[in-house]
Amino acid sequence: MQQRAIGVPTLQKEIAAANNLSLDRVPLKTLQRFLGDTHRSNDALIRFCAEFVGTLPDSDPLATFGEQMAAFLGVWRDGHDCRPVPPEMTGRYSGRSRRAADPGGGMRVYRGDAEDWVPFSAVEIDPAPAHPFAIVREFVSNWDRRPPAEASAATTARRAYEGIAIHPNGSFFVVMRNVLTGTPRIYWLDWVADGRLGGQGHESRAGLDAGPATGASTHSSTPVLFDRAKEGS
Repeated sequence: MQQRAIGVPTLQKEIAAANNLSLDRVPLKTLQRFLGDTHRSNDALIRFCAEFVGTLPDSDPLATFGEQMAAFLGVWRDGHDCRPVPPEMTGRYSGRSRRAADPGGGMRVYRGDAEDWVPFSAVEIDPAPAHPFAIVREFVSNWDRRPPAEASAATTARRAYEGIAIHPNGSFFVVMRNVLTGTPRIYWLDWVADGRLGGQGHESRAGLDAGPATGASTHSSTPVLFDRAKEGS
């Protein structure tokens, strides 16, 4: 009621309508006592309320966040709304990341070849019909960005994220959260080849991460590439 800014009389009408009842079958005073939890309510009223609740849309925090983010970032100076995420961006992707520096802090020279990139994550971008944003879920299986020969399920951190992608006046912007810790994670992405997205990924450190949480180690930042996932992968 508070979220929708309605009073008990309006709620009474909606409960009656959801049950195809006349207003006298949902007495206002009885409903007020039920909401105030001051008296024992009759079973019929509880059934009517349960039927009404079943007609309400499910709460979707990602959809709510997407609408708010699109409204905040998406309005252009000429007054147009945020352009929608194009359909060709949706789908499943296999992510690669720039290989992490060698242990011990030694300098690593990146030559720009395939050896510099390691399998990193799996991403799914789902359309949100009638909305300008898309729903994004990512499963990172190689958060430490180790070469395949060094990475294993037993030793490598594995993390799951959920969030939204929008398309403001620029690159694709992806904002997610770690589903366990709530740690924010973002991507700036754009098309770099047919069916391939590329850009930068950033994530702040959380309580699960080892190492210092000050100075340059407060976050992780790395170039990323996302290729269309092959069928069956």
